[in-house]
Amino acid sequence: MIKTAERNLKVDYYEKEEDKNIWVVESHMSEEEHDITVTLEIDMEQLVIGNAKIIFNRYPQAECKLIEKKAKQLVGMNVDTMFSQNVMKIFMGPEGCPNIMTLLNIAVPGIIYYYYPYKIKSGEITREQFYEILREKEKNACLAHSTMFAD
Repeated sequence: MIKTAERNLKVDYYEKEEDKNIWVVESHMSEEEHDITVTLEIDMEQLVIGNAKIIFNRYPQAECKLIEKKAKQLVGMNVDTMFSQNVMKIFMGPEGCPNIMTLLNIAVPGIIYYYYPYKIKSGEITREQFYEILREKEKNACLAHSTMFAD
């Protein structure tokens, strides 16, 4: 087997100190031709993107940087179960960037799996409250939830 390339992907989640309901999600990709960071502020009560930024630090074509302007189209978008389908309309095809799709898809759809356990760990909610939230809001978010909470 001959290794032909390596792609480094990293996602960090931050709680804003001044507003614990706002989380910042930063996804980063670096490899030989690309160095890209996508930063989103998400209102975790509403599950809506409040601010978005895309930065290309390294890119193979000058035109790649044009995608940075599309970040504003993410503002106001829900990060619910339709998130991937909605961002695909913006970031795939001749006007898009598959690398941005990759970064968004590794960072956003699973945010609740970091947010709620962090709230339990910090003592802000109990495990029982977490299960109630899953049962009410997220019962169709994935196979495990739909099976756990099947009527």
